[in-house]
Amino acid sequence: MIESPCTRHCGLNADGICVGCGRTVRELRIWSNCNDEEKQKIVSESHYRLGRMQDVRNKGVHQDDEN
Repeated sequence: MIESPCTRHCGLNADGICVGCGRTVRELRIWSNCNDEEKQKIVSESHYRLGRMQDVRNKGVHQDDEN
C-alpha cells in the first residue's frame, strides 16, 4: 500500500500544484481511485515537482542576496 504524500500543508500555487505535497489538482482528485503503481508514479512526480519548486525559491533568495 502506497501512503499519501500529503503533509497537511495544503495550498495551491499559481500552477495548480499543492505547495505541501507537490501533487497537481488532478492527482489530488484521483488519488483514492489509483492503484499502487499509479500512486507510486504520482509520489515520484510530486517529489520531483517539490524539488523544482524549492530550487526556484532558493534561486529567488540568492538573487535577492546579490542585490
